[in-house]
Amino acid sequence: MLLCFVLLAWLSQAQDYDFAKKIGGNTLYFYITSTGGKKGATVEVTYPGASEEEAWKGFAKPSGQLSIPEKVTPDRAKGRHADPEDDDTTIYTVTSINYFAFSGCDRITRLVIPSTVTQVGESAFAGCKRIEYIVVEAPQPPKMDESAFDKVDLDIPLRVPLGTYELYKSAVGWRLFTEILEY
Repeated sequence: MLLCFVLLAWLSQAQDYDFAKKIGGNTLYFYITSTGGKKGATVEVTYPGASEEEAWKGFAKPSGQLSIPEKVTPDRAKGRHADPEDDDTTIYTVTSINYFAFSGCDRITRLVIPSTVTQVGESAFAGCKRIEYIVVEAPQPPKMDESAFDKVDLDIPLRVPLGTYELYKSAVGWRLFTEILEY
C-alpha cells in the first residue's frame, strides 16, 4: 500500500516532456505532437517542469543565444508520447513553442525562431527581460498569443525575412514590436 502511494506521488510530479536535447549550450525540452515515423514526426518546444507555475524549477534555464532548431533527433525518446516504432534516428520537425515554454528565462539575450515554427504559445517568453533582438525565419508570421512576450522590451529589433515586413506589422502579437527589420 505504501509503495502504491509513493508511486502515485512520484507520477504526479512527472515532467510533461518526452525528451531533452542539448543544443548550442542550452538544454531544450520537447513534447512529441505527432509520431509519423521517419516522415511527418513533429514536436513542440516545452518547459521541463511539472506545471507552468514551476516551469523551470530545479532545471538550468537557457541563457545567451537561444536558437530553436528546425529539426531535432532525440538521443532517446522514452516519454509517454513516444512511439515504440520511433528510435534515435527519427527526425522531428519543430512546429511550435508551447505556452510558458521559456517563461522567466531571464538570461536569454538573443532568440532565433526557425521557419518551421507556426505557433508561439501564451507567455512563451514572458519575463525574458534580457532579450536584445529576435530573428524569426518564417515567411509567414507564426500564430502568436499577444502575451507571448509579456515583460519583454518590445522596442528591440525583430528581424524577419525580406518581403515580410507588412505581414509581421499586421500580425497579432508581432505587431506589438516597434522595430521590425527585414534581412
